[in-house]
Amino acid sequence: MRVAAGMVQMPAAQTTFDFQVKREDTPTATEELCSFCFKVLLAKLQGTPLPSLSSQRVCWDAQDLQKQVPGLFVGWHTPQGLRGCMGTLQPIELHRGLSDYALTSALYDLRFSPITLKEVKTLTCRVSILHSFEPCSDPLDWKLGSHGVTMAFSAAFCSFCPCSTCKYTATLLPEVILEEGMSQEAVLEKLVRKAGYRKQCSPKMMRSLEITRFQSTMCDLDFQSYALKQEAVS
Repeated sequence: MRVAAGMVQMPAAQTTFDFQVKREDTPTATEELCSFCFKVLLAKLQGTPLPSLSSQRVCWDAQDLQKQVPGLFVGWHTPQGLRGCMGTLQPIELHRGLSDYALTSALYDLRFSPITLKEVKTLTCRVSILHSFEPCSDPLDWKLGSHGVTMAFSAAFCSFCPCSTCKYTATLLPEVILEEGMSQEAVLEKLVRKAGYRKQCSPKMMRSLEITRFQSTMCDLDFQSYALKQEAVS
């Protein structure tokens, strides 16, 4: 399931979170992973073969490359702001996920036009690897600065047909919550609105929200730093 980072309405199909994998079992987001995303994007835009993560000049643990991470997002930013971000909340192999979402976020995030080759020099790549998914006992059972949150609730599709319900879901990454400086209450309200729910949010409805919290490791790398790294190894 591909989702856009930050806020997103997700399909009604049930998301299967990996509640077993904790921080110590998850590869860390690093500048090398961001560099690989730059290489994948440049290869695609220049029409050359896509690289494989195992072929990079770094000492990769083969088990890490094949290991499934519980969730993964790749984002592209310019000095003006977000340029694209896509990922998954479901387990995916690290090498496959990086290649897939480096391109998906750059070229197929419907909120933005596709990134062009001339833009690459202005980009910063962000890789977020998610872990430690946990169901919350109540909608505020998570910590600002530590957790990202995924929200779900069901509501009547329309007042004329109260028996027909629609499931609303949305996600905010921990770094997005911090950057926007929101309170817990503001996060929940924003998730509800970004999920597409337009009716009044009653206190009862807000208390009924199903919240899953998670953590992440995150790394940023701008193009200038990426280029210097390539010069150093060439």
